[in-house]
Amino acid sequence: MRVFHLAYLITLGAGLGLTSAHFAVASRPLLGMAQIGAWKTWPRSGGRDIDPYMRAYLARGVHLPLGAGEGLELIAEQDDQGRTLDGRCRYALTGSTPTTRGWTLTITDAEGRPFRLPLDRSGFTDAEIVRDEAGALRIAAAATPQAGNWLPLPTSGRFQFRLRLYDTPIATQAAETRAESLPRIERTDCS
Repeated sequence: MRVFHLAYLITLGAGLGLTSAHFAVASRPLLGMAQIGAWKTWPRSGGRDIDPYMRAYLARGVHLPLGAGEGLELIAEQDDQGRTLDGRCRYALTGSTPTTRGWTLTITDAEGRPFRLPLDRSGFTDAEIVRDEAGALRIAAAATPQAGNWLPLPTSGRFQFRLRLYDTPIATQAAETRAESLPRIERTDCS
């Protein structure tokens, strides 16, 4: 009977330990995250002072972070109203980007993997965008073709916007960045 209790405790402890370890590294940790409007970033994920939870998450081989001097990656899973991004909806990304040598904006699934989308386009670079007279950014993101800077979305399901800023001074000051300096994400309608 005593052996049974000991085996039960060892099994329970191992199960709880493995489960908690899985949840600790299954997604990006909250520790070290900076929220800027709808965008989230982990500015220290590519530096020497990376926290152990982010190190364990990255060790799974899911993502490769930008180095501390290379830039900053920002991820949006929700619009500015806090609603989860959905491929059945249309979105307008407007505003500006911070000072940077260059940037990319891509669409990924909820896990951060790229989609196979129409026209083999899943993103934009700063060189491909047509801006208005004031230099403001305006990108239409939808599953159906749109006029202007159109970024195709999956026809349904969750997705993420990933904005990578290369050689930007805000990489070291991400927590102090204001939401006005990043593109706004507005849901225009849903089907």
